Amino acid sequence: MSDERDLLGAVDALLNRHAAPRPGDEEAVPTLTELIAPGARAALPEPPASDAFAREIVAEVVAEVEARLARDLERRLTQHLVAEVQAAVVAALGDLRQDVANAVGDAVADALSRRPPR
Repeated sequence: MSDERDLLGAVDALLNRHAAPRPGDEEAVPTLTELIAPGARAALPEPPASDAFAREIVAEVVAEVEARLARDLERRLTQHLVAEVQAAVVAALGDLRQDVANAVGDAVADALSRRPPR
């Protein structure tokens, strides 16, 4: 987890170096979360044309971060969904057992009520 924080911090610092200041606020530098809209592909700021190396590094880092985030998200969703499905199955089995017990009880009561008294 520490490596991921270090990587994300490095990406954030690199992107901040190449980000243009916001209108009316020359001191502020956008953070990584301000540059990426949820569910949308990140719109990276264009580094200067003479800085092809920085462009390649930014592209590699973004691809690596996207891959890591996708793997982490899939792993976390899988863990969460497995727990949810297991809980749903346990609840369904409990309900089913009660339904079976009620059905058997009703069938026995009906069978006994149809028999002539002895």
